[in-house]
This record gives sequence, structure tokens and C-alpha cells, in this order.
Amino acid sequence: MTSMLNSPTYSSSIAGKEKSDSATQVNAGSGATNINVAPNWSENIIDSWNSMIETATYVKQLLDPYPNLKEVVIPVVTTLTATLVAWVVMPKILRKFHKYAMQTPVSVFPVNISWDPVPYDQSFWGALEDPVRYLVTFIAFTQFGVMVAPTTIASQYLEPAWRGAVILSFVWFLHRWKTNVFARTLSGQILFGLDREKLLTLDKVSSIGLILIGMVALAEACGVAVQSIVTVGGIGGFATAFAAKDILGNVFSGLSIQFSKPFSIGDIIKAGPVEGQVMEMGLTTTSLLSDEKFPLIVPNSFFSSEVIVNKSRAEYRAIVTKIPLQIEYLSKIPQISDDVKSMLRSNAKPKDELYSAQQDILLQTVHIIKNHGVSLGSTLQDMLAM
Repeated sequence: MTSMLNSPTYSSSIAGKEKSDSATQVNAGSGATNINVAPNWSENIIDSWNSMIETATYVKQLLDPYPNLKEVVIPVVTTLTATLVAWVVMPKILRKFHKYAMQTPVSVFPVNISWDPVPYDQSFWGALEDPVRYLVTFIAFTQFGVMVAPTTIASQYLEPAWRGAVILSFVWFLHRWKTNVFARTLSGQILFGLDREKLLTLDKVSSIGLILIGMVALAEACGVAVQSIVTVGGIGGFATAFAAKDILGNVFSGLSIQFSKPFSIGDIIKAGPVEGQVMEMGLTTTSLLSDEKFPLIVPNSFFSSEVIVNKSRAEYRAIVTKIPLQIEYLSKIPQISDDVKSMLRSNAKPKDELYSAQQDILLQTVHIIKNHGVSLGSTLQDMLAM
């Protein structure tokens, strides 16, 4: 036992001596030129690896006479070490990777886009931290549970559980990373020529796609034959699609609206009997606010069958008003028209004051008619009402 314990120490001391001699030679040789030789990273990694091998060999030699202790200590120590590394060491390593990535960014963006520093919580490495941490913890403690209670937790279910955990962690990581990218993009840092509504729609569609892909992959990992279920359930799929045709129609119409952009949030539109200001554009419905300030929830499929009038995008606005006059004043109509045209040329109110301008124009027109001594006539509705 004494020789066994002394052998690693002896080898380590010899290695240390050789290192010290080589270091002395480097210092002596470099004294004349006054050059400070920094340690090489590859040599440090090799030395650390050799030390780990020597330590593992030494621990193995200690545990060989005690097989029961070997079967208990090594799994427990490995489980606790992996969990400790995942919760303490790994976040520090990921932060160093993030810092290094920010110092040397990959030029995947156009030259005219400014590169702003990305916080760690919104970065690729920040999105990777929690999924890897919980994945390592789950794998470690399920292995520990199988070791402690082998009859309660069957070993044949361990591998499918691990595969499912890996898939869920990967989908979780992709969703976190996607959310961070869209959050930074929507905040106005990087736009790539896309507007806000398209980005929001792409965010929702990608989230639904990730959930569906994750569910299919998880079912396959658990041994469920998804292809067989789809084949057998073809008739049921047709029935489900027929029942959900309205929802699918609204979704496809919503995608078409998002990318064709007949209107945007804030526009005042009119489609058939529906008129109002667009407040929100979703995958299945669009929210409007009427002139009476009533909220209107309109299915997106409604817009595919109606003519959409976008009043906010009109460059010019026309006011059509009918003012009845009595027949005996027909000779004065040309003079009244000239005065009304002169009044309209002098009225240069902007588009935002359209409704107040319309009222002013009507009142001034009536005043011009009165100045010419003409009385207003009655419409057919007024005569019928009398």
C-alpha cells in the first residue's frame, strides 16, 4: 500500500522537477533578450488532463478492494459533481463565451447596421443556460433515483425519459432564443426592413411550429409511432379539418393580411358595413374601434370577401354634400358656385381637421347662399316627413 500511495506522488514530483528545470532554462536563456514567455494554453490543457488521469487512476486503485463502495461512491459523487457544475460553473463559462462573442462578433449583418452590445440575458448563451442546467439536473437525479430505488424506477424507462428531456430542453432553448431575437428586433435595434406586424405574426407562427415539432419529436422519443397514427387517423383528420375550416380560413386570411398589408395598425378602414380604426391584428381576428368608440372583433376571413377602403392612405379627401335650392333661384346658381369655389380655395386646413373643415365649409356655403338672397329648398325626405 505504501508503494501504491507513493508512486503518483513520485511521478508528480518528477514532472514538477522537469517543469521547474525547463522554466529555469527559459528564464536563463531569455534573460539576455528580456522577453517574458507566457504559458501556452495547449500545454496547460495537456497538464490538466494528465493530472486528471493520474487522479482517476489513484482513486480507482483505492476503490478496487471495496467493490460495494465503488458502486455507491462513484455514482453519487458523479451526480453531485455534475449538478454542481451545471448550477455554479457552467453559468460562468457561458458568460465568458458571451463576453468573447461580443468582443469578436461574427459579421452576419449588413455593413450599414450598427452592432449594439447584446445583454447576456437576451443572448444565445443566456437562452442556453437554463435548459442545459435543468437537463443535467434531471439526468443526474434520475440516475441517482434508479440507483437508490431500482425496483420503483424501471431502468428500461430511463433512456426514453432522457431522450424526452433532451428534446424538451432543445425546444425550450430554441423558444427562448427566438423570443430574445424578436424582443431585440421589436425594440427597434435591428429591423431588417420588416415592420412590426409582420414580426409579431412571424413570432406567433414560429412559436406554434416549435410546439408542434416538439410534440411530434417527444412522441417519437417515447416510442409512439406518429406516422402510424397519422395514417390510421386519416379519416378523422379530414373530419377535424372540416370542423376547423373556419379557424383555418381565418388563420390563412390573417397571414395573407399580414404580408399583403391592405391596412396597418392605426389605419381607418371600411369593409362592407364595418368601419373603424384598426387597433390589433391577430392570426384569426382583427380588432377595430368604431366612431362611437365601440370595439369590433372581425374575423380575418371577412376581409377576403369584402372590398377594403383604407381611408388613412388616401392622398386626397372629397366632401360630397347636396344642398337643395328653390327653383325660382336657378339663375343665381352660377354666381353661388363661383363664390363657393373661391371659398374652398382659401380653405387650406390639413387632413387632421377634416371634420371641422367640413362643418365650416357647409356653414360658409349656406351663408353665401343667403347673401345672394336665395332660400334653401326642401328635400324629398323633408316633404314626405311633412
